[in-house]
Amino acid sequence: LVCHERADAPRGRSRARLFPPSRGMQPVLAFPAHRVAIRPAAPAARASDTAARRLASPASLSIRRVLFVAKDRRAVPTPASRSPGSVRVRAAAAPVAAMSTLGATALQFTPLDALCGGMILGVATIAKLMLTGRLLGVSASVKRPAQGEFFSWDFAFLGGLLAAGAFHVATAGPLPAEPMVSVGRALLSGALVGAGSAMGNGCTSGHGICGNARFNPRSMAYTGVFMLVGFIAATAFDTAGALGIAPVSAVAATTIPPLAVLQTWFAFAAASVGAFVGLGALATSGKNASSSDGAYATDELSGGLVSGVQSELRPPWTPSVGPRKKLVNVAADAVVGFVFGTGLIISGMTRPVKVAGFLSALHPAWDPSLALVMGGALALCAPGFYFVQKYQRAPVCSLEFGFTSNSKLDARLMAGGALFGAGWGLGGICPGPSIVALAMVPSPSVAAWVAGMVLGMVVNKNLLSTRQQSSMSAASL
Repeated sequence: LVCHERADAPRGRSRARLFPPSRGMQPVLAFPAHRVAIRPAAPAARASDTAARRLASPASLSIRRVLFVAKDRRAVPTPASRSPGSVRVRAAAAPVAAMSTLGATALQFTPLDALCGGMILGVATIAKLMLTGRLLGVSASVKRPAQGEFFSWDFAFLGGLLAAGAFHVATAGPLPAEPMVSVGRALLSGALVGAGSAMGNGCTSGHGICGNARFNPRSMAYTGVFMLVGFIAATAFDTAGALGIAPVSAVAATTIPPLAVLQTWFAFAAASVGAFVGLGALATSGKNASSSDGAYATDELSGGLVSGVQSELRPPWTPSVGPRKKLVNVAADAVVGFVFGTGLIISGMTRPVKVAGFLSALHPAWDPSLALVMGGALALCAPGFYFVQKYQRAPVCSLEFGFTSNSKLDARLMAGGALFGAGWGLGGICPGPSIVALAMVPSPSVAAWVAGMVLGMVVNKNLLSTRQQSSMSAASL
């Protein structure tokens, strides 16, 4: 899918074609997120070559500088790209912007974006554990309010995710709408993800990052199930086709950000670590007299308040500490949400086409970026969780860490993983990115997906309550 300009056409006029160029036409422009100049093998200059240079010039692109995403990209050198007729990827807009023209989207494999974004997710996850003693889990923070359990830190965390999306728009300017599945399909996808995460007590963050970083068998099994079912659902129901992904190799179009962008991401990660250290110092400075009421808040559904893997936590608590630590306990979740949301943006996981590109393993545009996002997060979280549990006696703002090592596998966990994977494969989006997308690239389909997720969680609680009541009635007979 390439836009062609006729050599004999008046200046500034071009026509889009869906077929290879005919005689007298030279391809000069590809998808708007990546300007592509194709040099002819013949040494003679042609009018279309001049047009290509004019269209690909930085002055003509008028691309707004973005804080967290690459403005200029270059293709990773490959044997094919060294030939005289090679394709050179020029200045690119934000990777969160859809690279679409006439309904098609071309994917690029972005390994450094994925690794850096994943490592920022790891920084946020470790910081939450060290400061609050809670595991990070987006679905849990949505599930508790949806099921009638209200805690200030949940709203702070979700607000941080929304703030990350809004801040990105403020720095990058209005973003074009992302390719998304239809409203009806988004509603069904969200409902399946909501029900599955409620049944399995976790999602890609709670199980995929926190649980796997602790080598928990439940999380490993749940992750394996939702990955497998996600691959099947995305392939069987052609999610790549529903999102308009062009059948062009993403790996062959591998791109890397320039050094300046990598330095910006590193500076953001360093600033995030500094903010978390500052919060810890604020919580421990001065006198924090313990309160006399060490009351525990209980979760009616699972018996434990958890961010991620609810069935594995002891009953949650309101920290029996002074007011300063209580304030930091909530503020930390807000900062964690902002950092985590920014990591999702940098890694590209707020784009359903990137997720669908990974789950569509048989599609020509298969994109392995998601694996590097998870790998980058686990590379930090696995050793980080180990050292925190081994050397940190208690979290900064709480009395104890809120998780145990439950390794029991049951049918409910497996069924939850299957439902989650089916919804994930159908829509190409999961809880965290959907919340960020509400503020960054809102659309009816994104709103429908989030509404479906909340609906699935509510229905799951009602069904569970009905089942529990029926069991109690049967036992009393």
